[in-house]
Amino acid sequence: MNRRILTAIALLLTAFPAAAAGPRLGLQARAGLNVADFSASAEGLNLSTRLGFHAAVAVPLSFGAIGVQPELMYMRNTLKVNGQKVKMSNVELPVLFTLRLLGPLSVFVGPAFALSDSSYYRIDGERREFGNAKPTLTYMAGAAVRLNHLVLDCRFNGAFNKTENYFEGVYPRIKSYQLLFSVGYAF
Repeated sequence: MNRRILTAIALLLTAFPAAAAGPRLGLQARAGLNVADFSASAEGLNLSTRLGFHAAVAVPLSFGAIGVQPELMYMRNTLKVNGQKVKMSNVELPVLFTLRLLGPLSVFVGPAFALSDSSYYRIDGERREFGNAKPTLTYMAGAAVRLNHLVLDCRFNGAFNKTENYFEGVYPRIKSYQLLFSVGYAF
């Protein structure tokens, strides 16, 4: 218990003197790959995922070592359900709280709000809705390294709860997790 308190005090003491310099506003653009994992509550469904991609624009506001980073992120992924491709795309608004640790290394955590979610599959040319691929509210946590203008980002995107979906007469409840790797440019 005492070790946790001392660690928190040490982090705050290093963050506040750096915050005295005043706020800094930035702009970042990133793109990368994401690996998703889906689990379903319905029996008889075989789920497999493929590599997806994402792109994001971030506006970090830092007060020395601490900050907040709102982002606008587009993600695209494909899920195979019993061999049938389900195409998923969504737009999210993560609001991440950041802490710069050692020079270029920072860690972040925060909620992500789904603004748009489209998941569908086709059978005999007919488009059929699958339902939301992700819940309205998820969370993100990860780390980033900034070397001059180059940004390397790795994060985990998890779901608090399951989504209701539809696939050919079956109504599975699906929970998703994603691991995102991206490279970006800080302006």
